[in-house]
Amino acid sequence: MLNRFVPAIALTGICWAVFLVNNGLLGGSLTDHGIVPRHLGSLPGILWSPFLHVSFQHLVANTLPLLILGSIICGRGKGEFGAALASGILLGGGLTWLFARTACHVGASGLVFTFFGYVASLAYFRRTFGSLVLSVACIVGYGGLLRGILPTAMPVSWEGHLSGLLAGVLAAWAVSRNKPKTKDPTGISPIGS
Repeated sequence: MLNRFVPAIALTGICWAVFLVNNGLLGGSLTDHGIVPRHLGSLPGILWSPFLHVSFQHLVANTLPLLILGSIICGRGKGEFGAALASGILLGGGLTWLFARTACHVGASGLVFTFFGYVASLAYFRRTFGSLVLSVACIVGYGGLLRGILPTAMPVSWEGHLSGLLAGVLAAWAVSRNKPKTKDPTGISPIGS
């Protein structure tokens, strides 16, 4: 059973390991390899930026939501976690690269918003009681995150947050389209509008 949660734990562990190596051994030099929008040389930053954090506080702020929301998705299936993770890194990072203001965007908060968007939108796409309960619990528990998509503070990548949120919703839509519809215990198949 615990095996299902290994990907979320490993992802969080990688963030911590990169932080310790980057800041303990390399003097923070890797942090410059994040996403610098519309600079071709920073395209690899799309892959690296979720694992880079500017400070210990930055990493700590991302750790618990990354672990909890990631574990919720892992509980639904490793395939769903992989789809959400890939969407968050590639699509969320790509949108940040295309549309964000010029700065070096780093941190796992884009993935946190991807995972939030994924879980919060499941009820809309899956239309099952379990998905509804999960989505409502996610919104009640982490709905305050949505303030992070507003341009409020200069050192906060609200563009990365918004890109991650969109990537999560699109991943939930894509995964839901590819999953067979389940029958209701009453024997009546769900219908969509």
